[in-house]
Amino acid sequence: FETLIARGTINRLMPSIAAWTPTNWAAQVTGAHPGIHGLGGWTKHHKTDPLDVPVVESWESREWQGETVWQVAEEAGLKCLITHYPVGVWPSPIQEGYVVAPGFRYPPFVLADTGEYYASPTAGAAKTQEPGRVRSVDEVEEGGPPGSTPVCLRPAEGWAGADGDAWEGELRLPLKAGGEQTLYLLLRPDGRASVHGSKDAGQPLAALELGRWSPFATLQVGGQTGSVRFRLLARDRGSTVHLCRSQVYATRGWSYPVSLSEELYREVGPFFTSFTIYPRGPAELEAFLEDVSYQGHWEARVARHVQQRHGWDLHFCHWHIFDNVNHPTVNHMDPDGPDYDPEVAAWNTDAQRRCYQIADGVLAEFLELADEGTVVMVVSDHAMPPAHRWADINARLAECGLMVYDPQTRRIDMSRSPTYTWPGRGAEIMVNLQGREPTGVVPREQYGELQDQIIDALLDWRDPGTGKRVMALALRLQDAQIIGYWGQDNGDVICVFDHGMGWGPPVGGGSVGPGRGALHGSQLPTYETELFTTMGTMILAGPGVRGGGYERDWQRRGLIREIDVAPTICHLIGLRPPRQNQGVVPYDLMADRRSAGET
Repeated sequence: FETLIARGTINRLMPSIAAWTPTNWAAQVTGAHPGIHGLGGWTKHHKTDPLDVPVVESWESREWQGETVWQVAEEAGLKCLITHYPVGVWPSPIQEGYVVAPGFRYPPFVLADTGEYYASPTAGAAKTQEPGRVRSVDEVEEGGPPGSTPVCLRPAEGWAGADGDAWEGELRLPLKAGGEQTLYLLLRPDGRASVHGSKDAGQPLAALELGRWSPFATLQVGGQTGSVRFRLLARDRGSTVHLCRSQVYATRGWSYPVSLSEELYREVGPFFTSFTIYPRGPAELEAFLEDVSYQGHWEARVARHVQQRHGWDLHFCHWHIFDNVNHPTVNHMDPDGPDYDPEVAAWNTDAQRRCYQIADGVLAEFLELADEGTVVMVVSDHAMPPAHRWADINARLAECGLMVYDPQTRRIDMSRSPTYTWPGRGAEIMVNLQGREPTGVVPREQYGELQDQIIDALLDWRDPGTGKRVMALALRLQDAQIIGYWGQDNGDVICVFDHGMGWGPPVGGGSVGPGRGALHGSQLPTYETELFTTMGTMILAGPGVRGGGYERDWQRRGLIREIDVAPTICHLIGLRPPRQNQGVVPYDLMADRRSAGET
């Protein structure tokens, strides 16, 4: 990182609202706000569609709005490689280049999500159980990690080749296509542990060794072949076993052209889109770090392989390492954070440092592909500050008589509720309007009045625990062009949370209260503390770029924005900007230009 910064520039990037992954990775390649690309959150849904119509996920290219740098480059005869990009990539938006492992959340190539298991002879035996109530693991087995699946160990029966004193447990594997598959954990008297697809001790799917990932194995899932690996996190011989399982990710089909996935699986190795476990303790941290390292170096090896075998002119890739380490650590690290403790902060700071060291090695591998004539940009979509309190928009609207919903199921009664929201679009409130929504209950002549009532409810909202305002800003959609929102499918009211507030149901219920960790998203995109920020970063180097580690004085001269990434790329490689581009080229970063008053 130091070498690249010294060759070029480093600057903050102000995210578009909301400071989410899809919103800003879309901004980077279109140069456009959500009013154009439509991704103010993780999904898109037409207001005119019934609620049971499936939403469009952010990684899908259908209904993608706004021309991209990829398409501009292809028009100019350049070939792009797009690896693991989280928005607008499937089906492939380009014809002559390559798309690899598209999408980030819920792509169709994930056959089963990650799994964590806590096995013991008493796991699953209820202490108390109310009819119809699902127990969490910490209620059924003291010491079991919350969120893990309890597995009851019992003497092994019906195995071929198993010792008489062996123990077994069933590892349930919920499938993305529905249903589940069962794998088997086998514990032998000599201490060996293994996972099997059937009760044949001589045919292990994975041999487990404490603190190590097993080699990838292939698994048949619903007529498809997937890759999977396992890790033994902890074992108390004969009594408890704690292990985790990676995603089951398809071995083919995740590229354009499709034959490239088979080639990369064979030559570079299996892929997974999500990391298996959060770094909440030493064993989990080591598993997490090896996961992120594998994925980062995998992407660098893909870039090298495709360059050498097929060639590319522009490469775009996405790696989610820092978001995944920030969520569980930032609140503990920041002295201003709600969970700060010096000892815990030191551990979490070391976890962050080790992630940066891994990223430094991955960047070094990428830079081996870049000569002096190559433009290199390292860019993030946002960062993450501490969230002191969480706030629930639905609960607030219900308090003010503006929403009818069940706080337990989060379901909104569209037959009676004047407003509604969409999960994953935390900066927007919709009016349930007659003649537009199929369930509309609000007469059109009351539309503007209801918008104002929503705005009043949001701007009058204060945290009873601190007295602070929850919202910094709330606007009618007609006025929200000033923050990048317009169009028929964006919210009727756009809102932005104030400093230190996170969006989501607080612990204990109600509209405002303690949260569950650090967050980014629909807060003010300029919110930062002494150590952390919501803003992203851009490191830029190469021909035409000002060197020496130049950083703009943004408090005097203004921030560079996520929407400025696309026109900057185009300027540096001699392309026109995308047609709907709203960004600008920051000419003070260019070697051949000087802004007024600067040397």
